[in-house]
Amino acid sequence: MKTKLNRILTEISAGELVDKITILEIKKEKIKNLEKLTEIEKELSSLNHTYKKFIPNPDGISELVEKLKIINLKLWDIEDGKRNSEKNNNFGSKFVELARNVYKYNDQRAEIKLKINKSLGSNIREVKSYN
Repeated sequence: MKTKLNRILTEISAGELVDKITILEIKKEKIKNLEKLTEIEKELSSLNHTYKKFIPNPDGISELVEKLKIINLKLWDIEDGKRNSEKNNNFGSKFVELARNVYKYNDQRAEIKLKINKSLGSNIREVKSYN
C-alpha cells in the first residue's frame, strides 16, 4: 500500500532558494523528457511562489541571481563533460580539468549564495568548510 507523503515545509536560506530556482530553470531549458519536465515545472512553480512571497523586492539581488545561474549552467556543462569522459573511459587531462573546475565553480557559487543571504538578511546561511 502506497501512502502519500505530506508536504515537507522547512526554512531555507534565501541563497539556497534562489540556487534551486536557477538550477530548475536550467533543467527546464535542457531536459526534453515530458514526464521529467512536468515534475520540474511543478517544483519550479512552488519555489517561485515561495520566492515571490518572501522576496517581494528582488531588485537588489538581480545581478547576483544572474551570476548564480551562469555558474550553475557552467557546472551543468562540466558535469556533462565528466559523464562523457566516463562513458568514453577517458580520464586524461581534460577530465582532470573538468573535475577541478567543479570545486572552483562551487566555491564561487557558495560565495554568491552568501552574498544573497547577507543582502536579504536571511535567517539561515549556508556554511562551507574544506581542508
